[in-house]
Amino acid sequence: MANGNNVKTLLILGFIFMIVLVGVAYGADVLLNAASNAANTITAYYVPNAQINEGDPGSESFWQSIPWSSVPLEPTVPVPDGISGHTPIVYVKAAWTYVQGVPYIFILMRSEVVGQESWLACPETTPTGQIWQPFGLTLPDGWWVVNVSYTENNEGVASVYTLPTSEQIGYPPGQALTNPITIYVYNSSGKLYGQIMGAIDPEGKPLNDGNPINITTINLNYNGTPVTSLAQFLALGLNGSTWAQDTYNLFYPEDTAGYVSLFYNSTFMYPERLAIMWLLGGVPNSWTQIAYTPHMMPGTSGALSAGEAELWVLNDNPRANNTQDSGYPGPTFFSRTSPPPYIHHPQYKDPLNLGYLENQGLIADLFVNGSSIYYIGGNYRVAFPSVDNPHVSPWLVLNGEANASELWDPSVVATGFQFVNSPTGPYMIAEFARTFSTQGVSGGQGESHYQIQLQPGNTYHVAFAVFQGGAGESVDFKSISFWWNIYIQPANSSSLSFIPLFLVGNAITVPVIAFLLMNRRLSENVIKLSIMNRIVRQIKNGDQGRP
Repeated sequence: MANGNNVKTLLILGFIFMIVLVGVAYGADVLLNAASNAANTITAYYVPNAQINEGDPGSESFWQSIPWSSVPLEPTVPVPDGISGHTPIVYVKAAWTYVQGVPYIFILMRSEVVGQESWLACPETTPTGQIWQPFGLTLPDGWWVVNVSYTENNEGVASVYTLPTSEQIGYPPGQALTNPITIYVYNSSGKLYGQIMGAIDPEGKPLNDGNPINITTINLNYNGTPVTSLAQFLALGLNGSTWAQDTYNLFYPEDTAGYVSLFYNSTFMYPERLAIMWLLGGVPNSWTQIAYTPHMMPGTSGALSAGEAELWVLNDNPRANNTQDSGYPGPTFFSRTSPPPYIHHPQYKDPLNLGYLENQGLIADLFVNGSSIYYIGGNYRVAFPSVDNPHVSPWLVLNGEANASELWDPSVVATGFQFVNSPTGPYMIAEFARTFSTQGVSGGQGESHYQIQLQPGNTYHVAFAVFQGGAGESVDFKSISFWWNIYIQPANSSSLSFIPLFLVGNAITVPVIAFLLMNRRLSENVIKLSIMNRIVRQIKNGDQGRP
């Protein structure tokens, strides 16, 4: 009988040990997952009645009570002697508030300055002196794209004709790499002469040393109408019109993949940039875990290796809010002195009127997928393709005939930027502000489909990047983070300390179970179990009420 009791006791102890082991493992797993999520999560704290000052970003009082999150960065081109990866870490804060019932997100980024503080915006150049991207105008292919045909021994004369869409060279598909040219027709003693202004060669150098090029023959397709003579060109009212010269870019994206640096020196530098990438979806859940970075593939015009994202890029030149920034505000119709040309449609609620605040800058608002980077809004005079109102023709934009209010509004994100000198060295700081939702900003034309839409209580995948323009970083070369999370704290919540209840309960109830199973005086044990049950309830209630 004694042996039977011993076996029973061993079985009970084994059962108890199993429960304890499972409980501890479960609790440890919950704690580890919580710690892992917390380690790469930035909380956007709710701040009632917060106000921003883009003229002095980070100076607002509410930022002082919000801790910095330290976000490690990695080089985008991690090769020996590569120029990427000068910035080891960027510091980030986030907050949000309501203004007249409209929620706004505020994000603050701070990074040390590596190299020199740069306000320059020199063309990206390889160490051998080749311009990285000779042609900065990417248009949808169409009838407005023409070829300027000349001979190398005489650049002063050329023919001009519409190039079939199938022959228009571009990246990604459906886009053409172009250069704007203007065609003039003159009447001299009753004879018509045509000239081309602004044409370039394949290396981006002005043809005929920048002097006018005489037209020998003309054969254009003006929106379906053949134009085969200078007289017809003149009769159609096209004199002085701008067309898009198809150009072979010697540095096609795939041609640039082998480079690991750009040229720079003390007088030839690039803009400083700070960027935030918001994942819009289209990737497996595992893709955003710690082992994965939002990889933009070298050898492409910024294509993302998976998924879709919105990208906020602040260039200190030409979009920052500093008088040193001679290029402000960049390739948009925006002006500091004239009324805003873009219409914020009535259904878009933006009481702060972002994009037109005093002392603010703008971002390049971009959409990224597996094909390319695309500009959202603005006009077509930019280096990457545009995602814009499909009802506005690139031809109208080229010729200044587009109604700017019909274009999508690139000014939905306001920024502030400045350099700060500190005892530990100079740093740059930037503040981004946007409404939670952009629904309605484009009057139902669809701009918001390419932008992140936020809600309190939700978590979003983000990544951060820093370009040290004063140390030669630009285009492909920068420092970028792994995927992080931004959690938007609900307005009515408070921070709660959390201990997995299962782990606590298991630590208390398992000894109770052991006591009951191994003690024959069950009547007394029932009383003790009741007491322990009250203790567990008290612990649970105390944990839920803890601030």
